[in-house]
Amino acid sequence: MPFVNEYVSYEDAEKYDLDNLWNKYNYSMLKMPEALTSYEVHQHAWCVDEERGYWLFNCGHLINEESRSGYPEPSDKEVFILHVNGQNIVFILAHHGMEATDLYPIHISYELVSMSPSSLPNMSRESLLNILKDAINIFKYNGIRALEENAKTLLEFDF
Repeated sequence: MPFVNEYVSYEDAEKYDLDNLWNKYNYSMLKMPEALTSYEVHQHAWCVDEERGYWLFNCGHLINEESRSGYPEPSDKEVFILHVNGQNIVFILAHHGMEATDLYPIHISYELVSMSPSSLPNMSRESLLNILKDAINIFKYNGIRALEENAKTLLEFDF
C-alpha cells in the first residue's frame, strides 16, 4: 500500500511521542498538545504507509534567530521525520517558492540541508531519500489538513 495522508490515532501519537517531536523542532510559541486545539481536527496528521510501517511527520519550520526584524521568525527550513524500519530519520529541508502556474499556484522546490542518520544498516542514503520523496509527494502542501491546496501543489526536489 502506498503512502496516504491521515490523522494520527491518539495511541500512535503517544507511541511515537509526536508531541515532543513537534515541540523539539517547531518554532511556534504554542506547544503540543495545546497547539492541536488550533486545528479543526484536534489530532496530529501524517503521511503513512501502513503496509511497510513507514510514516512521515512534518514538525514545521525551524526558527531563524537572526531575522531582519531582529525577532525570532520561522526560517525557510522545515523538519520532517521519516520513520523507517523502527527508526526516525530527521530531515531538514530548505524550501523555495517557485513560479506559479494556473494549474499549480503552489510550486515548491525542496533542497536537502541535512539528514540524521544518513543511512540505516540495511538501507542506503539513496533509498531513504527516495522514500522521503515518495512520502512528500503525497503529503504535498500540508497533508490531510489541506487537500484542496495539495491538489494545486507541484513539488520539485533538488537532491
